[in-house]
Amino acid sequence: MKVKNILFFGLFLVLIWIGLSNINKSTENLDIDRVKNSLDTALISCYSVEGHYPENIQYLKKYYGFTYDINSYFITYDWQGDNIYPNIYVYRKGNEV
Repeated sequence: MKVKNILFFGLFLVLIWIGLSNINKSTENLDIDRVKNSLDTALISCYSVEGHYPENIQYLKKYYGFTYDINSYFITYDWQGDNIYPNIYVYRKGNEV
């Protein structure tokens, strides 16, 4: 009877650990989506006001209030022209791609 209780408790702990791990991954994905949506909003605002997309993210930070945690995220911003929506990729630092 004692062995069954220990096995049940061990299984219970493993299931809790797996659940918490999944919650953490889900939260990280939501954070990446928030940064990307914030960048999209700043880009659309810039294009609406000025009629072109900026050449770099620094412009959006300076004039459109775009901010993100530079220590946690890496953003690639591939500008291809004034009227072409740039390719944007947001990665969480420390995670494999």
